[in-house]
Amino acid sequence: MIPYKTYTVKKGKHFSFPRVFKIGWKLKKIQWRVIFNEDCNYIMKDEKGEIHSDQKDWNKLCGVFYNMFNTRKNTAMMGWKYDPIKDKIDIAPYYHISGSTDWFRPMLSLNRGDELFLELEIDRISKKYIWLMRVGKNVVTHEMPFTHKKKLNAFINFYFGGNQKSPQEVSAKISMKTYK
Repeated sequence: MIPYKTYTVKKGKHFSFPRVFKIGWKLKKIQWRVIFNEDCNYIMKDEKGEIHSDQKDWNKLCGVFYNMFNTRKNTAMMGWKYDPIKDKIDIAPYYHISGSTDWFRPMLSLNRGDELFLELEIDRISKKYIWLMRVGKNVVTHEMPFTHKKKLNAFINFYFGGNQKSPQEVSAKISMKTYK
């Protein structure tokens, strides 16, 4: 695996830095290792100072998209959000397929500082995205059919939001490896 690189979203922003634009061609598998830093314990507050409903919004962790001009079409992503009640980071896949957005319940919860291993297999024969998520001995998988025939992809970067910008600096260490 490639060494970790730290990606940071500054307070009041959506995008992480450094910004990375990388493309792939006919990839069969992508693996990520992720460690959420201690600053990922953000809390969204409403005007009364209470936890805002947007606390439940998903942020983007990583993934692929197959429409170079629209990350909301032909996309397989992994989402993350901080749950202040559990003091954990929740992880779940979500997709933009055939014009719809498909969200799933949290599939894993981890502590900041834990290493998360993610693997996305792009099975072009059965036309499925297959996610493997692992923290320690806890392993979860998820499959989603797709309809496109595209082979050129770009990668989703660490991103904050939902509709609101980051209430504080958040950062994660991420390493990625691709396989053809």
